[in-house]
Amino acid sequence: MGARHALGLGLTVAAVAACGSSLAKAPSGPRAATVTVTRGFGGRTLSAARAAPGQSALTALRRVSRVSTSYGGRFVEAIDGLSGNPSQGMAWLYFVNGIQASFGSADYTLHPGDREWWDYRYWNDLIQVPVAIGAWPEPFVHGYGGTRPAVSVSGPACAGAVRAALRKAGARLVRTSRDWSVRVETFARAASELSSSAWQGRGLTVSLDHGRIMVYRGRAGLRPDPRAHALIAGRQPGPTTGKSAEIVVAGDTTAAACAAAHTLAADPAAVRDAYAVALDASGHVIAYGGRP
Repeated sequence: MGARHALGLGLTVAAVAACGSSLAKAPSGPRAATVTVTRGFGGRTLSAARAAPGQSALTALRRVSRVSTSYGGRFVEAIDGLSGNPSQGMAWLYFVNGIQASFGSADYTLHPGDREWWDYRYWNDLIQVPVAIGAWPEPFVHGYGGTRPAVSVSGPACAGAVRAALRKAGARLVRTSRDWSVRVETFARAASELSSSAWQGRGLTVSLDHGRIMVYRGRAGLRPDPRAHALIAGRQPGPTTGKSAEIVVAGDTTAAACAAAHTLAADPAAVRDAYAVALDASGHVIAYGGRP
């Protein structure tokens, strides 16, 4: 598949139709949706605001920013004057609750609690990133498309902190789930899902290569980070967008995995707007996938 053809497929997530500009007032409390606009794999926040559910993602975006479209109004070309640049491999892509959207933004209706996130980034290496961790504890609370998922958490005793955080956030927890899960484990168990040999196909920005943590550095490519002892990354286990999501919290030792799990549970801001992260043995985030 040619790069431009692949781009056309990958950027269907940003396809939109022209729509009206009337805006409902955002409710207070957890029923409000939110809209965040970033650039550089979430490295810089450009704007953020609350929005009312029940309107399209495009209409909500217009509440926050000036939006320009191309291709007869079917494509978000620019937000607040920042335009996509195919020749440089730059484009706008969007997520809902950490899941890269499968609907054009004019066709996706926001539901209570949804988090809409637009990111301007380099797409040449990773056109699709199915699951990003930066909306945590989403997508495990509100799911995708208004369907609230049943979520399982597995791992050593320290996984209980993740389970408790999800319960407090309102997630519907079950003993086992093949489709929606958080796993806390060592590299030995996570290697097959997070292997660097398939990092592009899985949309991974942090991956594993024979026990080493590899961090995608944008145009600089994939690089090992010798400081890293743990990672937190997302993937889509099933074939259909929005029907499954898994976050893997893995370490080179159980202690490192548990330190990362405690960070995820206790400090969601540490992974906010991140695609995936690498952490040291103490659970401190030291690198963000996609950022230099």
